[in-house]
Amino acid sequence: MKKATALLFSFFIMFLAFSCDTDIDDADVNFIILDLKSNEDITFTNPTFTLNLYGENDTITNATEVLLASQNYEVEELPSQIRMEIPEDPYAPIPDLTDNNNARFYMEIEWDSDNNGQLCQGDIDLNYGIQNVELININRRDPQEIILTRVPETVPCE
Repeated sequence: MKKATALLFSFFIMFLAFSCDTDIDDADVNFIILDLKSNEDITFTNPTFTLNLYGENDTITNATEVLLASQNYEVEELPSQIRMEIPEDPYAPIPDLTDNNNARFYMEIEWDSDNNGQLCQGDIDLNYGIQNVELININRRDPQEIILTRVPETVPCE
């Protein structure tokens, strides 16, 4: 009986030791998952870009936008999926926000895809030329689609 108890205790200790995980648990980190896609064939020389998440109070005309997160990424092809960490309380930095339902969150990308140091024709943007911003639901954990487009030739490089 003592051997069985000792063996059971050993398995219990081993279970505890192997079940401890030193990686960041998803429950401990706020994040959104983004599926980067394009409706056109996009090739690029420079695979690195910066993605910015902004928040603003939707009830105020000309509200001040607040940069909530900015992260650098590298992708080799499109489509790609990325994960962006967001602040624990992304509502707190937004000025004059009294109701979280009035917050609006959107993305901005900085991708000099041809690596010439300028945002101009041939680079990559979020729906370039479309007046709507790329709204993001910061409470979703399933992937959200982000459509990327090429900056057109009407925006020449200097």
